Amino acid sequence: MPEIDFVIAWVDGADPAHAEARRRFKLAAGGNIHSGATADARFRENGEIYYLIASILKYAPFVRRVHIVTDNQKPALLDSFAASRLCAPDFLKLVSHDVIFHGLDAARPTFNSLAIEAAIWRIPDLAEHFVYCNDDMFLNAPLTEEDFFREGRPVIRGIMMKPNRRRLRTMLRKLLPRSSGRKNIRPKYRIVQENAARLAGVTENFLHVHHHPHALRRSLLGEFYRDRSEVLSKQVNYRFRNIEQYLPVSLSNHLELVYVTPFVKRKRTVAYIRPGRKGLPHKTVNAIRNEVTLFGCVQHLDSFSPEVQAEVHQVLCDKFRHVLPPTILQLIGKTDGKSGKCAG
Repeated sequence: MPEIDFVIAWVDGADPAHAEARRRFKLAAGGNIHSGATADARFRENGEIYYLIASILKYAPFVRRVHIVTDNQKPALLDSFAASRLCAPDFLKLVSHDVIFHGLDAARPTFNSLAIEAAIWRIPDLAEHFVYCNDDMFLNAPLTEEDFFREGRPVIRGIMMKPNRRRLRTMLRKLLPRSSGRKNIRPKYRIVQENAARLAGVTENFLHVHHHPHALRRSLLGEFYRDRSEVLSKQVNYRFRNIEQYLPVSLSNHLELVYVTPFVKRKRTVAYIRPGRKGLPHKTVNAIRNEVTLFGCVQHLDSFSPEVQAEVHQVLCDKFRHVLPPTILQLIGKTDGKSGKCAG
C-alpha cells in the first residue's frame, strides 16, 4: 500500500495579532465580501484539533505523518503528544503559509481556507497520497488504507447533483423580478463545488461531497496547476472566501472522474454535532461512542451552551482517553470553569 499523510488546516482566530489583521482587512474590503466569509466563528478553535490527532493515532496507525498548516501559529499543547510518547517527534509537522505560498503572488495574510487548500499540495515531503481535513473533524472508527485509497486511486464519498442553472428553484428565480439590485456574493459550498467541476471540464451533473476527510493525489493537482498556473494565481489572491473561487477538494475529485475511474461511495458516514439543538442528540452520541460511523465532526462548538460544550468534550475525551496526553485530559473543566473545554 502507498504511504499516506494527513494534512490539517488550523488557525487560532483568538490570537490578538490574527484578529486585528482580520478586522483591518475586513474594513478595507468594505462591502465586497460576504459576511459569512469574515464571521468570527469561521476562525475560532476550541481544541478540536487534539481530538483529530488522537483519532488518527487510534484509528489510522498506517498514517506516515500529519502536516498542520498554519500562518506561523502553533496549537499550544501540540508538543505534548510526542512528550507523552504517543507519537514520534517528527510525526506532527507544522507547515507555514510562507512555505505553501512560496513563489506565488498570494494575498498575505490570508483568511481564506479555499486559497490555503489550493496550495497544500506544495507542502515539502508530502506523500503522493494524502488526506485533507478540517480541524473540527475526527476519525470515529478503525480504518484501513483502503478506506481512503484503492489501487492507488482515491475513495470519494459524494452524490451526483444537477448544476445550479438546471435546478427548478434557480429557473423560477430568473422568472421573478428581483426584490433588490444586490448581486449574490455568498460563496456557498454547493457553488464552489460547481465552479471546481467546470474547471475540470465537467459541465453537466457534478459530484457533491460532504464535510469529511478527503483523499487526494499530489501529482494530479501538481500537473493541473502546472498547465493552468493562472488558475492557482487567481485562487490565492482572494484574502477572504469569494463566490468566484472553487473548492480545491472538488477540483481534485472531478479531475479524478475525468482522467481515471475513482471509487465513489454515496453513503454519508459522518456523525455530526452541530448548532441548532438544545442538547446533544442521543443518536449522534451513540454513533460516536459505538463507532457506528467512519468519521465525526463538531461544528462551531463555542456556539453551544457551556453545559453542552462540557458534554461534548467529555464524550470525546472519554473516547480518545488513551491517545490524549495527560496534559490535555487534565484541562477538562479547568479552562474557564464553565465550558469543560478539554484544551485550548
